[in-house]
Amino acid sequence: MRATQHTQARPGTSVPLREAIYADADEQAAALRGWNQSYLQLQAGGFSGRIRRIDLDGMHLFIEDLQASVLQTGCLADGMLALGVPLRSRAPGLFCGRPCGEDALHVFSGRSGFEFRCAGDHQMLGIELTPTEPGLNFGSQAGLRRAAPQALRSLLLKVFETARTRPESMTEAAVRSRMSDALLDRISALSDAPADEEASADSHWLWVSRARELIAADLQQPPTVAELCEQLGTSRRSLQLAFQRVLGVSPLAYLRAARLGAARRSLKTAPSVTEAATQLGFWHFGHFAKDYQAMFGELPSQTHRRHQPPV
Repeated sequence: MRATQHTQARPGTSVPLREAIYADADEQAAALRGWNQSYLQLQAGGFSGRIRRIDLDGMHLFIEDLQASVLQTGCLADGMLALGVPLRSRAPGLFCGRPCGEDALHVFSGRSGFEFRCAGDHQMLGIELTPTEPGLNFGSQAGLRRAAPQALRSLLLKVFETARTRPESMTEAAVRSRMSDALLDRISALSDAPADEEASADSHWLWVSRARELIAADLQQPPTVAELCEQLGTSRRSLQLAFQRVLGVSPLAYLRAARLGAARRSLKTAPSVTEAATQLGFWHFGHFAKDYQAMFGELPSQTHRRHQPPV
């Protein structure tokens, strides 16, 4: 039986969330292109699997479901980083020779390839970055990492929730870039720090000052952290260290504060709260409202209502 394809999108828009259901292990293995992998079904009975996929700029996200015990072997192309965050597993699996559960980060990329035996009723969140984002260091071998992926798991689930419940918001370039930037920030926090990334206090101050200028130049669509690093000629981890030392916050937190300030100004004239938030790349409205209230002591709807002309 061939895979059944499902998609979600409004008519005339690109498809933010693609879904395929598989009844054949080989077909599901081949669906993740570039992984060069094969699946060996270990459990008797029919095969049942599913892959849900979201494509962002330079980043691919997926959720893979398997209802049978499978031995996965593969080897990703050089320069590709692939990470896995378990969502659900009926029993512990074995990843590159080590027992694995739901609280370890799985690194699938590496020169020698990977081997993963999962139990039936298994669900994994996956991230592919091509080419590998500069400054991310997960070593040259596939395997488990001790870094706890709970925060990354939560953010990935929110991205999939948004694509499922509000697919129209995924067509906004600002929304997609903020999603990618937030994910890269979480991934960077889990990577290993290179030993030679210390910089002087003067360098840190100059990086932060220049970054603030670049952000202030276009508050409606400010640069992502990745773009700031590119323009400043530094790595994400070095810029993170500079912002923490100079301002006491991360670059992403500073970007969020700048955008919240811009949103507050926009709310005074925008037709709706949703339009003001979406234009500034706030893709999870519940988090936007919570962050806005924490920053300004009132909900965005209260700011908007207070500045509407009397009826």
